[in-house]
Formats: sequence, structure tokens, C-alpha cells
Amino acid sequence: WRSVLLTSEHVFLWFVSDSLILRLEPNRLQFFEYESLIFHCEGSHDSTGLKIVHRSKGELLKCNTTVTSKRSSCTIPNIFPEDSGQYWCESGDRNRSDIIHINVTADPVILESPISVVEGETVTLRCRRKTTSTNLSADFYKDGRLIRRSSTGNMRIPSVSKHDEGFYKCISGGRESAKSLMAVQGETHQCYQIKFKNTCDITRHLFRRTRRQIDSLDKMNSRKDFARLLNSIP
Repeated sequence: WRSVLLTSEHVFLWFVSDSLILRLEPNRLQFFEYESLIFHCEGSHDSTGLKIVHRSKGELLKCNTTVTSKRSSCTIPNIFPEDSGQYWCESGDRNRSDIIHINVTADPVILESPISVVEGETVTLRCRRKTTSTNLSADFYKDGRLIRRSSTGNMRIPSVSKHDEGFYKCISGGRESAKSLMAVQGETHQCYQIKFKNTCDITRHLFRRTRRQIDSLDKMNSRKDFARLLNSIP
């Protein structure tokens, strides 16, 4: 992850270039069997040595692999319940990403929730039935407690905070999804005031853009580049 330190005279950017990040496409933790899933392992200087690992199965070998300069991707055209479990990616020097736990089910209901979110973001949880594409009514639970009834099958959480972190599930038509952890990542609270701009806003902006994989931030190596970013913040 990128970090930022600002003083009244200098701007320093540094990058934890050896950290690995495992991303899923689509960005959720629950899947119906036979769906397609792509694992992306990112963050290493040499992506040729990256591999995706399942805790009990070991390295994923039976997948369609594509490799770019900083990413190794593994596509599984059809996933099954036995593919559930903990995954991570690692490099040749045994550097590891955080673990992601996915659930693949043959049941008719899943909860669509993002893998992780940042404090302050807006999140929508969706209760989805395998055979229904239109909106459906659903009850949403957090840590075993009913927190919302929805006629659309969606639950919107504006400005997420650490208080919202927990295990979520949904029930629709008498059928229940599995539970998934929604992790909430905190923002930096080390703030300065530079040219009438608050660096809490700057670091929040950087963090979110990093999560959206905007590669141009990798090329930010001068005060001029950073000035452009400053001016882009409302």
C-alpha cells in the first residue's frame, strides 16, 4: 500500500512495493457453483513467480493463467463447493498476501458483499437468488441479529465505519445465505494543513485511488505530479 507524509516544505511518497494483494473478480466472497472466478495477484516486481494458493489444495494449477508485468491472474471457468476455503497469493521469496475466505454453494441464495471497504465509503449488500434476476425481498443479519428488512433485496450502508464490521448474511424466501465477514479498513488520522487542503482528505483520496488500481499513481515522483493530485481533490 502507498503511504504519504506531508510537511510544510516537502512531500514524500514511498511505496511498499513488495506487498502482495489478492483481488477477486467479481469482488465478492460468495458464489454459486458453476460461476466463473478470476484471482488477481498483484504487487510484486516480478509477476512470473507469483502463485495463487488454496489452504488445503495448495497451488492452483488447473486454471487459465495470464501474466503481466505486475500481475498474475488465474481464471477458473466453473467453481464448485469444494473450491470454498481460504486463498492467498505468494511470491517466490514466500511473501504472502492477506487471506481471503470464499464460499461456493449449491444452495439458491448468496449474499453479495465486497471483500473489504474503507471507512467513509458507501456499501451496498445484495441478497441474490440463483434463479431470480429481479429484485426480491430479503432480511439482512449482522452477527446473528436482524438489522434490516428490504423489499428490493438490497441493503445500503452509507459512510461505513468500524462499527459496521462483522459477519453478514441474508434470508430470502425462507432460504438462507452463508455468512461472510465484511472487513472495514481504517483511514489515516495524521493530518496537516497545506495550502488550505487537509491531508486527511489527501490520504483518503490516495488510498481509494490505490484500491481502484490507478496505475498512474506509480509514476508520481515529483512535486509537480503531487500538485496535480492536490488540485484534483474537491
